[in-house]
Amino acid sequence: MSLVQIDKQKLIDTGFTESGVKRYENTITEYSQILFDKSKKFGEARKANDSAVEINYENVQGAVKVISSTFADEKIPKWKLWAQSGEYLITALCGYLGSQATQDNAPSHFTIFFVISAVVGVGLFIVRKTSKN
Repeated sequence: MSLVQIDKQKLIDTGFTESGVKRYENTITEYSQILFDKSKKFGEARKANDSAVEINYENVQGAVKVISSTFADEKIPKWKLWAQSGEYLITALCGYLGSQATQDNAPSHFTIFFVISAVVGVGLFIVRKTSKN
């Protein structure tokens, strides 16, 4: 049972597509449930031991502040910054090793290190770009 009733026809008349209406409805329903739960928790936390729970304006407003504080832009995890820095350093290393490996009389270990560093660099890039967090 939903706490909120949504006028779907009004959304459609406004220009919402079927998927837009569904997403809007899901978002409002989820938000109202979260707001309800957090408001209830605020009310329970502030009640006296011998009284019933009362959820007042301050409880709802506190819940709104807690919920809205999570709307900020997601911060980039530190490991991703370090991984990207590592990619840059490995790219420079690949350039150096590649130039050394193509010289006349170059030892074979330059080629081996070049391939290893290229694989590590590409691996870091793939992990960083495909990671959700």
